[in-house]
Amino acid sequence: MCGFAALFQPGCKFDPKLLDEINSDLFHRGPDSGDVVDESGFVLIVRRLAIMDPRAGADQPMSDPTGRYTLAYNGEIYNYLDLREELIGRGVRFKTTGDTEVLLQGFMAWGEEVVDKLEGMYAFAIVDRLKNRAVVARDPFGIKPLYLLHKGSLVAVASEMRPLTRLHEARPDPVALAELLCFAWAAGRLSNLKGIERVPGGTILSIDLKSGSCGERRFCDPLDTLQYDESLSEGDARERSIDAVSSSVRTHLQSDVGYAVQLSGGVDSSLVAAMTSVETGGHVTTFGVDLGGSVYDEGVYREKVVGRYGMDHHEIALDGESFADALPRACFHMEGPVPHGGCVMLMLLCDEIRKVTKVVLTGEGADEFFGGYQRHIILKGVKAKERIGRMLPQDLWPNFWPFSGIRYYAGIRAAAFSSSSELIADMKLLFPGLILNPGFREEVSGRFNNFQDRVYAVDQSAYLESLLVRQDKMAMAASVETRVPFTHYPLACVMNKIPRNVLVGGKTPKPILKKIAEKYLPNDLLYRRKNGFLLPYDEWLSNPKLLGRYLDDLTSPGSRLEAFGDSDRIKKLVDDFRAGRKKGWKTLFRLINVETWLRGLPNGTVGL
Repeated sequence: MCGFAALFQPGCKFDPKLLDEINSDLFHRGPDSGDVVDESGFVLIVRRLAIMDPRAGADQPMSDPTGRYTLAYNGEIYNYLDLREELIGRGVRFKTTGDTEVLLQGFMAWGEEVVDKLEGMYAFAIVDRLKNRAVVARDPFGIKPLYLLHKGSLVAVASEMRPLTRLHEARPDPVALAELLCFAWAAGRLSNLKGIERVPGGTILSIDLKSGSCGERRFCDPLDTLQYDESLSEGDARERSIDAVSSSVRTHLQSDVGYAVQLSGGVDSSLVAAMTSVETGGHVTTFGVDLGGSVYDEGVYREKVVGRYGMDHHEIALDGESFADALPRACFHMEGPVPHGGCVMLMLLCDEIRKVTKVVLTGEGADEFFGGYQRHIILKGVKAKERIGRMLPQDLWPNFWPFSGIRYYAGIRAAAFSSSSELIADMKLLFPGLILNPGFREEVSGRFNNFQDRVYAVDQSAYLESLLVRQDKMAMAASVETRVPFTHYPLACVMNKIPRNVLVGGKTPKPILKKIAEKYLPNDLLYRRKNGFLLPYDEWLSNPKLLGRYLDDLTSPGSRLEAFGDSDRIKKLVDDFRAGRKKGWKTLFRLINVETWLRGLPNGTVGL
């Protein structure tokens, strides 16, 4: 795991001061070592978090013995041992035991087609001096972040946006801002900033070092696996799922420096912890957030898992003050508003994990592939509301039960909005000029005829990436690598072939995963209401010493959101909340989140 930046511009010799600043920007992603390859026309800057073969000989940037190729790489290739053996069979001799050299030698042997062989999470840039070109790639699910700036003959990529803002002014993208306000996450290529975009997962860029031109192709689209086999029985589906999950967890345990597990007390992380314990003979370290007796605390369920497997468990006490203090730092590292409030707690948890290890496994992706959200259970109802809602404009539907649900989806495509749309009406009132164009969500959902598939497509692309990026950035803020066994391409290929009536056939979310987990976990943990790392935001907002301290930011003369919205309506929302009318707390938390990010931009930039 690392962080890197690669700058390409024909004939350019980049300023050493710029390179030092970029190196500093990325330091938290790789405090173990770092180096720069600086030549006419290109620069590779790498900070390394040493996990596989942590010796200095495996540091980056890594060049082959001939000096033709140089690689900058972030991530983990989980099938690197198999690829290594294949390359040894072709006569390759290795100097290191990690995956970086395997990736380098694999590219030398197979060229761009090496990505078709990789299983893992990665982003990399490799320079071929003989052909005067560079190749850049990102893993299929976009587990590892990668950003692109293409400005004239300059092409620059980086693991985070901050290095690219050294080359391009940081200004919020109005299209992204609309999505951030309504969904908390700007999907697809949107990076939050104008002129900088996210490289889509499963994409290769080919850069001509002589001309500065940049070509692009998609080598893998995980949504292509959404082609289920109707002949697959429930028993066969379960057996295949057991094998795929077990294999993925086992694969993700490769580490030369150890690992821990984030244990929330929910089904997904508990199953990862339990399976890890079985694989390792009981030698597992786990970490959980202690919310101090809050109704949202899942400590009782963590105790069940820890007690059953005798884990070395650490409870980290966090509260509303910790959250409020850390929000600006979380937005800084997220390079945007945090897409989920739990991000802040994850970052603080990783601060503690780093004292013990620098690798942690998490449960992200289980809901998206096993059908874990309430929207997966009530799909028929949502589809019906969408259909009925087309009969009248949204404003003409009463805003009370039983019509409020229809009003909620009236005039929108429910599949594209199903993951998060409850604040849209509020945001349109507060920001009359807001133009919400969820292009990426519409694009991926529009690829499928079946409504259920449309919802899954949005979940497995737009929503999942928000979870993956938050895990990466919140953990890397503390120099910790996160691994996500449920978000693994071989596992996705299995799960997306299971008929939807088998995957989610009744009123129980994730029935197949829970059936698998019965072997490992108690039923009272498995068959209970999903928490999803809820926190008492409304209480914290009511307290001026906690999140309430940020309410004045929304109404003060220095408010950044004032440039985009109706300041009088925002002030009324704040005043009503303070007067005891608490219904607007979700909207207020979203506004505070976005405001905090905007205030953290270089020089307080807010202009569009």
